[in-house]
Amino acid sequence: MDILTGCTGNVAAEAVKCTAKPVIRHVGYLFRFKKIVDDLIKAKTDLQLEQQKVQEAIDRAAMNNEIAEKDVERWLINVNQLMEEVQDLENKVQVNLRFCNGWCPEWIRQYKLCKEAIQKTNVVKELLQDKAKFSELTHRAPIPGIEIFSSSDFEVFESRKLAFQQIMEALHDDNNKRIGLHGIGGIGKTTLVNEVYKKVKGLNIFNDIVMTVVSQTPDVRRIQGEIAGCLNLKFEDESDMARASQICLRIKNVEKILIILDDVWKDVNLEAIGIPSCDDHRGCKMLLTTRSEHICNLMHCQRKIPLNFLLEKESWVLMKKTTGIVDDYPALNDVVIEVVKECKGLPIAIITIGKALIGKSLNDWKAALHELRKSRLVDIEGVDEEKNAYVCIKWSYDQLKSKTKLCFLLCSLFPEDYDIPIDELTRYAMVLEKYEDFHSVIDRMNQVRAAINSLKDSSLLLENFQSGYVKMHDIVRDVGLWIASKGRNEFKLKACNRLERNISFETITAISLMDSKAEKLPNKLVCPRLNILLFGGFQSSENISISFFEGMNYLKVLRLHDIILSSQSLQLLTNLRSLYLKFCDFSDDLSSLGKLKRLETLSFYGCGMVALPNELGELESLKILDLTACHTLKRIPPNVIRRLSQLEALTIDWFFKNWEVEGTTNNLNLSELNSLPHLGMLFIQLNLESLPQGYVFPDWQNFFISINMSTSVYFQPFDTEDNLFCSESKELQIKNLDASSMKAFKNLFRTVERIWIESCETEYIVETIRGNHTVIFANVVELYLENMSYLRRICEGPNQYEIFSNLTILFANECTRLTSLFSPSLARSLKKLKEFYLFRCHEMKQIIAEEGMILESHSQPICFPKLKTLQVKDCRKLEHIFPISVARGLPQLESLELEYLPQLKQVFGHENEGDHGDGNNNLLSKLSYLRLIDLGKLDSLGGGNSSSVWPSLEQLIVVNCPLMSSFTADVEANLRDLRKFQNLRILYADRCNAISVVLIHGLLNLEELVIRNCGELQEVFQLEGYLTREGEQQDVWPSMLKKMYLYHLLELRCIWNGPTILIDMNDLEHLIVIECKNLRYVFTPILASSLRALNFLQIERCGELEHLIVEDEDNGLLSYGDLQPLCFPQLCRVVVAECNKLKCLFDVVDWSAVSFVRMQSLLNLEKLEIRNCERLQEVFKLEGLLTGEGEQQNLLLSRLKEMLLYNLLELRCIWKGLTTLTNLNCLTNLKVINCGKLRYLFTPTLASSLQNLNCLEIHSCDELEYLIAKDEENRILSDGDLQALHFPQLCKVIVNECNKLKFLFPVTIVDSLLGLSYLEVQGASQLVEVFAHEDEGDAAIQKDVTLPKLNYIALDLLPSLVNFCPMNYHSILPNLRGLIVKSCPNMTTSFTCTPDKTVHINGEVSELDEKEESTGISAISPANKDIAWHASYAD
Repeated sequence: MDILTGCTGNVAAEAVKCTAKPVIRHVGYLFRFKKIVDDLIKAKTDLQLEQQKVQEAIDRAAMNNEIAEKDVERWLINVNQLMEEVQDLENKVQVNLRFCNGWCPEWIRQYKLCKEAIQKTNVVKELLQDKAKFSELTHRAPIPGIEIFSSSDFEVFESRKLAFQQIMEALHDDNNKRIGLHGIGGIGKTTLVNEVYKKVKGLNIFNDIVMTVVSQTPDVRRIQGEIAGCLNLKFEDESDMARASQICLRIKNVEKILIILDDVWKDVNLEAIGIPSCDDHRGCKMLLTTRSEHICNLMHCQRKIPLNFLLEKESWVLMKKTTGIVDDYPALNDVVIEVVKECKGLPIAIITIGKALIGKSLNDWKAALHELRKSRLVDIEGVDEEKNAYVCIKWSYDQLKSKTKLCFLLCSLFPEDYDIPIDELTRYAMVLEKYEDFHSVIDRMNQVRAAINSLKDSSLLLENFQSGYVKMHDIVRDVGLWIASKGRNEFKLKACNRLERNISFETITAISLMDSKAEKLPNKLVCPRLNILLFGGFQSSENISISFFEGMNYLKVLRLHDIILSSQSLQLLTNLRSLYLKFCDFSDDLSSLGKLKRLETLSFYGCGMVALPNELGELESLKILDLTACHTLKRIPPNVIRRLSQLEALTIDWFFKNWEVEGTTNNLNLSELNSLPHLGMLFIQLNLESLPQGYVFPDWQNFFISINMSTSVYFQPFDTEDNLFCSESKELQIKNLDASSMKAFKNLFRTVERIWIESCETEYIVETIRGNHTVIFANVVELYLENMSYLRRICEGPNQYEIFSNLTILFANECTRLTSLFSPSLARSLKKLKEFYLFRCHEMKQIIAEEGMILESHSQPICFPKLKTLQVKDCRKLEHIFPISVARGLPQLESLELEYLPQLKQVFGHENEGDHGDGNNNLLSKLSYLRLIDLGKLDSLGGGNSSSVWPSLEQLIVVNCPLMSSFTADVEANLRDLRKFQNLRILYADRCNAISVVLIHGLLNLEELVIRNCGELQEVFQLEGYLTREGEQQDVWPSMLKKMYLYHLLELRCIWNGPTILIDMNDLEHLIVIECKNLRYVFTPILASSLRALNFLQIERCGELEHLIVEDEDNGLLSYGDLQPLCFPQLCRVVVAECNKLKCLFDVVDWSAVSFVRMQSLLNLEKLEIRNCERLQEVFKLEGLLTGEGEQQNLLLSRLKEMLLYNLLELRCIWKGLTTLTNLNCLTNLKVINCGKLRYLFTPTLASSLQNLNCLEIHSCDELEYLIAKDEENRILSDGDLQALHFPQLCKVIVNECNKLKFLFPVTIVDSLLGLSYLEVQGASQLVEVFAHEDEGDAAIQKDVTLPKLNYIALDLLPSLVNFCPMNYHSILPNLRGLIVKSCPNMTTSFTCTPDKTVHINGEVSELDEKEESTGISAISPANKDIAWHASYAD
């Protein structure tokens, strides 16, 4: 108290002078200071007691799955914060007391403390009052979020990342109310949506998220309960309908809600559950997972997202994670890789097998691989019988309809990874019982195609890159074979895909040997129940014995490939319905085929018969006859085809040329086809000469007719081998016909859908002057015009409105007389046109004739409302594509490509001088791909006041468009609304000086940027003037950029100019900079720290480049903080060439404070290549790099595999500084060529890590003294260092022209060179020994060493060489096959060879007898002599 009085006495005297009441009140604080502080401490104590009570109550409640109320949580947070503040105040009071005791009273400080104490006391009292208001401290915890149960199997693979991003994009798009994720069972749909749940919850873009599993048999009550749990909704004992009403009301009360329905198998009645429709609640979004794309359609999903199989590399990573396998057991890893390949990217198969084989031996893995190759996943020891890939796929199979199940099982009979022809599959399925209730071929085909589509929707079949084919995933196929092999299916189908001894075929109903490796077939197979037999793929053409098919009386489907047979062997197959012969030859005249009365489909694809037998006409049930690719077929007897009264489909291609015309040959006449009453599908190729005089083709239901077309063209079913009947179409190809010959097709012109017309002498495709034209070409969907040199117009005459009204694709190439393509009236009729291609029409001036447009100016405006693709190339007189009014009528245009149009000034021009447009800025709103190449006069895209804005543009390619300045200005003017370019992902600019840095700035979602030959560009990103104000966020940089390529930019001085703190390049993976001669640096430190995904870096021919990372930024030296966070952690490959001012590649410059953890930037570098950098002195400059206590030390360069250094004339060392933090354990290949000032390659520490070095090649390094430095940081290489050196994988060593090198390696490492096979040393003038002692005391120790794999030694131009190795070392080379020693005059080492061809160095020299000398062994000669010896000389 005395202290307080002493501190306040003088202050009181001064205060008396003030008479104002407020002042007296405040002075009172000083006299009541102790009481005020005591009051605060007492209040604090009371609050601590209440805090403790509340916390204990919460802890007790947590044991009962209860959590604190939010206001209680906030109260506790406020209390904790206040306690810290009160404690700080108490500390200040104590300091003040000590200060006053030192005769220095601070009345102002004490006044402030007093006032603060009163404020804190009031806050404490308020918190105590708030606590008294709590009615409840805790409540029951909601059902845990899915993150608690999230699958540990989820990996961020590229194949998953794409689907994940698509889902997230769809969730952000207000137009997508329902989103469907579909894929085969076990592909990982549930795992992915779990991750979506976690991500969405973290982003807080929905107020509530609900997730429930629907399953095959939806339990409405269970689903309602799960939804209610997610929404904290409590039910009484109510009916399902009442519960649905409560759920619906609860959901509608949430502004934005996401509902995730997992495992949907059919159309779900959402109303019965309580989920409102999209119209009832606009803020409700739904994400569902299903195995069938068809379910997505039934559920009205606006966005359907497929989830595909894992890539092979991803599969390997998943298997390693599942099993815990490491990389240090190569023999096991090789088998595991094969097992992974058998899983074919199906996650559940990988996880199932991996978990079954955790900790198992190599033999167990081999056994599993054997079972997988036999398609027996369920036979692998340890595989869960209830939770594996087979069960998942079997569930999907069980849900199929009967006909679809049959197609599935038939697909599984095709070989692994086989491209299954839909046509071939159709022929087999249509003759089996399930399809016999459909009479016509077309009806049966439609049913099979519907089944195939259903299988694709269910992901049980995959789309093939080639149209008309499908594929079946290997695991799915294995399931099909497994189902069929058990024979427990409704078709009683029991399949076999191998012929094994001692196996009974009594119950087998299907055999598939399409990929059999058997060398020979048995003479007979007893298969009394066999329905399907698919043969082929034998090692050589096989003869089938006549008795082979005896006992197969029930056979219905037979496929033979590359077989030699007699038709007599088939005559007993009286139930045969489908016979498919491919590349077969016959030993008889095929007359016995006439006995197959029930045969419905017969194919001779590529078979070697010369003539069809007359007896073929007796096949009274035959519906399909296929004679495709029968190269040797010369004769089809008259009336054979005519007698096939039930024939519905016929194929004869251009290999058959001997058609009967006016009695010229005794062969098939085209007119016979008109006599077939049921013929509805005709596929023929023939020459014009084969048409009878006056012949007119009838109008068949489906046809493909090709005249004078001996090779495949733009569309051609005959080049897809097996796919002639896989689609219903009406297609016509004609070539080299005149106008009179066209009459043969007048019936077909009325119904044809796809037509190719080439080199025909006609001025018009359609002439309307004579009337009766409206039905011609009315059904044409695709029109192709090729090399029509006589063609002046497509249509001539009036009334063109209905012609080509169904046209969707128009292709015109080399129509050299066309000056315009459409009249305005014809253009108006093309309402369905989707694709338009115009190439090499050199006289074309307008696509739509302008003179007609003036006459029809008051008519309906021209538009192409469905046009999606437009390509115009090499039309040399074309000045614009369409008038601007037509551009407004292109609402669906997605792709626009214009190339080599030298007179094109505008893409969209004016109709006339007075029309400048209406200022509409919404042109081409769906354009996603724009490609402009070699348009020398193009200065803008649109005319008049219309500016070109493309909110959907994803790819922009501009090449050699020198006058595009107004175009880019137009684009820049629209950058104020950055959303207009939010979708642009790829920008490619070449020879386009108008490219603007401002343009690049607005492309926020740009992923790939390529700029070439833009000579005026000085910086890519101009950052000056874009600093954000406090509290604002200004996103104007392409932060999603993944690839950036800069080529031949001669004026480029920097890539980014200004404060790079604005830029985040976190996604950049590839950066290539080539021939940017004025570029001084690549990265700033802050920018480099953001490059966490950079994988590939290539810099070449940048003559002014001094640093990769600039040494200063805005005149400020690099600081410790500049390096945060990690730098280049994913960099895998670096190539630097011809950068003559570059002094150091990876430079940390003497930053003594730099933490090792912050410099762990090259952990993934695998390949480094540096060429022709004349001033480069160090590659890795690590001086001053420190490690902090407790830091995790992942060694630098631990994954470097290959390093190539060429022509680095100033290079003094590769690594400078603390190499103890560097590990080269993965380095396999090191080449150093023409590095004239390099003194050493490795420090002892680095050399000790070279466990996997395989190839070491050094050329022309004149200053090189050591491969391994004698000291490291002034420390002499010790015996311990030598013992640590060993190179067990070193296979090849080449050292040339290194004139200061005295030896290659210490002799102590010879024992470790177990893999060395090739050693070459040339032109090292000071080399004394190849292997040398480092310690002279070791010279007295005699030692034998073996180099077991050394195959070749070459020592040349080594004038100082004395020994290969020290004299006390006896080297044994059991596999040496070549020895060259030249120009080594001081060599004292002796080489001897024993009779077993083992070469000894410094061994005992045995006497050589005359016989040995005569065989060439004398080439291993005494010392200092040239040697040219090969082991073969000793034979």
